[in-house]
This record gives sequence, C-alpha cells and structure tokens, in this order.
Amino acid sequence: QAQILKLLIELKARTGAAVVLITHDLGVVAETCQRVIVMYAGRKVEEASVEALFDNPAHPYTQGLMAATPRRGRAASVRRLAEIRGLVPSLREEITGCPFAPRCALVEEQCRREAPRFTEIAPGHGVACFVAQRTAA
Repeated sequence: QAQILKLLIELKARTGAAVVLITHDLGVVAETCQRVIVMYAGRKVEEASVEALFDNPAHPYTQGLMAATPRRGRAASVRRLAEIRGLVPSLREEITGCPFAPRCALVEEQCRREAPRFTEIAPGHGVACFVAQRTAA
C-alpha cells in the first residue's frame, strides 16, 4: 500500500493530475490528500481541506470516524476506540431524512423527516447536518 501511494503522489506531482482516493483509512487521507469528501449511504455529508476536517470535524459521522481511528503514541494506549452504534442503512430502500439519523447521538425529529442540505459552514468547509449548521452559525 505504501509503495502504491508513494507512486500516486509522485505521478501527481510530476503530471499535475488530480488523484481520487476512496478509502476508510484516515491515516492515508491525512498523509496524501488535500481535500476530503466524507460520504455516508451514498450522500456527501462533509467536505473540507484535510486540515479543517481533522481539526474540526462537523458531521456526527465524521466525528465518529475520527473517534474510531487508532492514534499513535502514548494516547493510543489509554484511549479506547469509539464505535458508531447501529447498522448502515439498506440502499435498496428509499431513505427519508438524514441517512445517519438512526445512528446519530445528536438526532432531532427534523433529521428523521427531511434530509439536510449541504451548506458551507466556513470557507471551503461544508456539511449536511442541521445540528452542525446551527452550531457553526
């Protein structure tokens, strides 16, 4: 994996081409990407620069991914990894509301009824979450 990523980075630098990575490995994202789009159940829930996303994840799913990612160093030995409770929704059925609502600790009734629009909460940082949008305002 490391050799392939190194090759992709070299090709990107040499040719100026864009590279799209689809991964759950946030370590790879942190080391190789400039911008990140977080998807959940086929929908974009957050987009930001790598720095903004890692410093201030706004969507509860992104926060859950960060909390479930192993850390290096001393903090890793004392911190239990979080888990995102619940099940991923079936994509064979229509999803009403926010697709993350059944698993979200911050869920509100509005989340179950309607899907939040993707909204910029800071320059270059957008999120599809009613709670995150209100908090950022």
